[in-house]
Amino acid sequence: MSDENKNYITGYYGCNCHPFSSWKECRKFHNQKLKIGEKVKNRHTGKIGNVCAIHKTDPKGFVIVKYGKHPCDQHLNHVAELEVIK
Repeated sequence: MSDENKNYITGYYGCNCHPFSSWKECRKFHNQKLKIGEKVKNRHTGKIGNVCAIHKTDPKGFVIVKYGKHPCDQHLNHVAELEVIK
């Protein structure tokens, strides 16, 4: 493997343009458990929103984030795409 590809880690749900810096960071983001009401930042778009629901069919991985006041501003995201803002 060449040096330029060693740290190109996306995991299953990360994006190619924002890779994780290590496997440890990748596991941290993929395994995080978000709660309703938590403020999060989308790693890909940079948008900030609040978790408004845990996806019913996959409670360990997907959440619905409300980025604005309209129903069309609610998006389904995997937890690996989100960073908690404290």
